[in-house]
Amino acid sequence: MPLARRFTPLTTVEEFLAMEFRDDARYELVDGGIVGQGHPSRAHSTLQGALTRRIGNSLEDRNRRTGQSCVVLPEAGVRPHFDPTHNYRVADLAVTCEPFDPDIPYTTAPVLLVEILSPTEEKAQRAKLHAYAAMPSVREILFLDSRTIRAELHRRDSDNLWPAAPEVLEEEGRLVLETAGLDMPLAELYRDLGF
Repeated sequence: MPLARRFTPLTTVEEFLAMEFRDDARYELVDGGIVGQGHPSRAHSTLQGALTRRIGNSLEDRNRRTGQSCVVLPEAGVRPHFDPTHNYRVADLAVTCEPFDPDIPYTTAPVLLVEILSPTEEKAQRAKLHAYAAMPSVREILFLDSRTIRAELHRRDSDNLWPAAPEVLEEEGRLVLETAGLDMPLAELYRDLGF
C-alpha cells in the first residue's frame, strides 16, 4: 500500500494577517510558511532607534521643503512582488512616500528598506535582498551590522539596475541615503554602543 503524503496548504497573506499570535515574537510569511524571528538584541534595538530618529528628522526637513509626505516606518510590513499571495516580510525600517491608508497594514511602495544584521538571524535577513530588490519602488537597501561599525548599501543606478556588489561602509565612511535625504558619518549611529 503506497504511503500517502500529507498536504499542508500554503498560508495566504490574508490568513496570516488575521492570525493572533499568543506571544511577543515577530513572524513573517515566507513562501506560504510562517517563520518566527528571534528577539532583537539590545545592539539591534539601539541601532534601529538611532537610525529611525536620524531618518525621521531628515525626512521632516525634506518634507517641509518639498511638500512631500515621506515617513520612516520601524518594523514595517512589506508585501514583496514575488508571490505576494504567500509572502509578507517585516523590515527593520522602511521609508515610503505613499499616502497613508488605514486599511492596508503594510507598505506597498517602500523606497528604502533596512535590515539590521544580528548573528543568529543574518542568513534569513540577507535572504530578503532579492525579494526587496524585485519591488519596483525600492531604490535603496541597507544592511547594518550590529556587531561592528559596518554597512552594506545596495542602490539602483541611473539605469534603474542594481550593482553587482554593494557599497561597503566602515568606521570612517559616510552613510548617504538618497531616498531619505540623509548624509551622516556611519560611526555616529553606533555611538551609544561604545564601538
